[in-house]
Amino acid sequence: MRRIAGSTGLVLLLSVTLVLPVSAGERRPVRGQFEGSGAEVAQRCAGALTIGFDINGVLSHLGRMTGGGTNCTEFTLGTESVPIWDGIAIVTAADGSTLTLAYEGQQGAPTNGVATYSHQDSVVSGTGRFAGATGELTISGLIDFADLTVTGSVSGWISY
Repeated sequence: MRRIAGSTGLVLLLSVTLVLPVSAGERRPVRGQFEGSGAEVAQRCAGALTIGFDINGVLSHLGRMTGGGTNCTEFTLGTESVPIWDGIAIVTAADGSTLTLAYEGQQGAPTNGVATYSHQDSVVSGTGRFAGATGELTISGLIDFADLTVTGSVSGWISY
């Protein structure tokens, strides 16, 4: 009888655990892909080059998303490995909620007009269902200098 009661209790506990929503503040894994292109932006990086971009793709917790941003880098990005700093991006989820990201990273030296890049992003704010969001993302991909396009993948977590 104790075995049946214990088993019933375990089944009830698992049932409740599986149907409860994720609590606010819990780290939720993020994965996704995007593509984009260079965008004309005003220079904001003293003594350096400001790069602008527009992107679109699909990310978990955002669905179809669009976005854009800027970052600072060296003028020699077309010929050598360069740092990426003071990056800021805003991505908009399918429902209009947004995440604002700050990032730094590195672009590899181009080979045949294509360079790799990666950066670490911190979620610094959000709107809508992402109000008060935090998180850490790793973004990496390729930049094609021939047509100024970018592709990338995203992994990490957000809490909202």
